[in-house]
Amino acid sequence: MRSSDSIDSTPPPVPTDRSTFNSYPFWSPRFWAGMRLEHWLPLLARNGFRVHPSRLPWALLTTASAASSSMLYLMQQLVYGRRINATEPVAPPIFILGHWRTGTTFLQEMLSHDPRLTSPSNYQVYSANHFLLTEDLAVKYLNFLLPSKRPMDNVTLKWESPQEDEWARITMGLPSPYLRVAFARQPPPFAEYLNLDGVSPAAIEAWKAGFMKFLRMVTLKTGKRLVFKSPHHTGRLKVLHEMFPDAKFIHVTRDPFTFFPSTLRMYRSFDHTQSLQKPSENDGLEDYVLDSGRRMYDSYHSYRGQVPEDQILDVRYDDLVKNPVSTMRDIYSRLSLGDIEPALGGFEKYLAPRKNYVTNRHQLPDYWQARIRSEWGQYFESFGYNSDDEG
Repeated sequence: MRSSDSIDSTPPPVPTDRSTFNSYPFWSPRFWAGMRLEHWLPLLARNGFRVHPSRLPWALLTTASAASSSMLYLMQQLVYGRRINATEPVAPPIFILGHWRTGTTFLQEMLSHDPRLTSPSNYQVYSANHFLLTEDLAVKYLNFLLPSKRPMDNVTLKWESPQEDEWARITMGLPSPYLRVAFARQPPPFAEYLNLDGVSPAAIEAWKAGFMKFLRMVTLKTGKRLVFKSPHHTGRLKVLHEMFPDAKFIHVTRDPFTFFPSTLRMYRSFDHTQSLQKPSENDGLEDYVLDSGRRMYDSYHSYRGQVPEDQILDVRYDDLVKNPVSTMRDIYSRLSLGDIEPALGGFEKYLAPRKNYVTNRHQLPDYWQARIRSEWGQYFESFGYNSDDEG
């Protein structure tokens, strides 16, 4: 195995077998489908309208959908605007933190089966501009539009399934690093929004206002305590704690040699199924993922000690998947989330069909193992992973 001293100047790519991506039908909505026209057209313009001819039908369909979303947004504001502004959280939110592909989705779906808790749904994040008007009908009649599974893994998709709230920021026209997927061949935008460092005070206030509006809308719809999950929030711990001083934070960790190639597969599946450009085989995503992880965890480590110990908890992925109920008992106890008994039935119902769930396996060249050891050394040390072990 190479040491970090022997890193050469032409690194080998981490292989991703694109033939194993789950199918994403033509008629299924892309991530951008819920944007309003006033945000969709500037996104196209910022990227010089560089839409690949093979993706032009997607762009045209999204333009039509965006025009519809703009009208529905105005209707929702007219009908629900005052009620949205008057709605307050039922309780301080719960935030699930952690790098991509560390089990954060699994934890979010578990918590969403507690009848007292809820997470933003797929439909709510993709239709953040109008879901108060349209969600009930869409969930009842439009599930056929979704693929049965996510492109990169075996997690099932339904409109009512819990989803990462970062996608709502895109729908609402707010900056997000995920916008790199729209134009996969362009320089990645909004890296500063991984941790909000260097973002102007006015822009941070706009980000906070958008977050609060979405929180109020989901609370108005559900009347429950909210569980938010986004890997990006890992680097935003300081801002989120300032916004919600009594919030609870659950941070999931996993062996970096496992989640690094899995994150690459995730992004490449997004680029394959969602991008308006044909992604390059030489996409440079390895460096992008390394840089994003370093940026997020520099911020996380620098602030974590300022969050009271009864409000933040690190959970290992292996414990969560091998002993999910006992791990959940520990989470509820240490973070004072209330009596776990009302949630146990929902947990068991969720877990029963997933006992034979198969995770993807990945290859990781020695070069990238060395880079990961070198650049993410603090992660290995802080969370008790052995950097000499292969994922």
